[in-house]
Amino acid sequence: MVTLRRATAADVPVLRTVCALAYRDNPLMRWVLPDVATRTDACAAWLGPALERYVAHARADVAVAGGAVVAVAAWRPPGADLTGGEVPVLPSPAGVLRALVGADRAAEVLTALARSAPLAPATPGAYLNYLAVHPDHQGRGVGAALLDHGLATLRAPGTGTPWLATTDPRNLPFYARRGCTTAGTVELAPGGPTMTVLHAV
Repeated sequence: MVTLRRATAADVPVLRTVCALAYRDNPLMRWVLPDVATRTDACAAWLGPALERYVAHARADVAVAGGAVVAVAAWRPPGADLTGGEVPVLPSPAGVLRALVGADRAAEVLTALARSAPLAPATPGAYLNYLAVHPDHQGRGVGAALLDHGLATLRAPGTGTPWLATTDPRNLPFYARRGCTTAGTVELAPGGPTMTVLHAV
């Protein structure tokens, strides 16, 4: 049986691990972190600071099975400040990326990712940055339960349209079944992954 709850700070180490294992073969991660031998750890290092900020300053829901956290959905509601306030907490996600791949490569990656911003809804609602399910629990409806839970909570009149982006084409039918429509695509690099932006209308 799977139960859903809000994430806490104590969950962050597990969230890093779940995301790293779920995303290690994602097209974006293969492009940003091409070294297979170090990608899983590098992915956990890069995403860890962002997950901490989502838990503390935005919204992160987790799925629990057998007493263990097996999936996470991290949402950024409109107006959420993920910088850490007046005294930002280190490391920053961008800072970790620079440490992993170098300043020039990090700037290239972040600039490419930012090109999806014009595809946001006219009135953007909550943005789903991470939806990750541990590989051992994929294909069991866990991700769907988390997504449906988040949309039921965040998709309300007057709150804007929830949205998300993915570089894995295998995810598109999953999101389409949950009422998400494609707003457009962005090629992150020549020969690199294509990011598809979806609106949860």
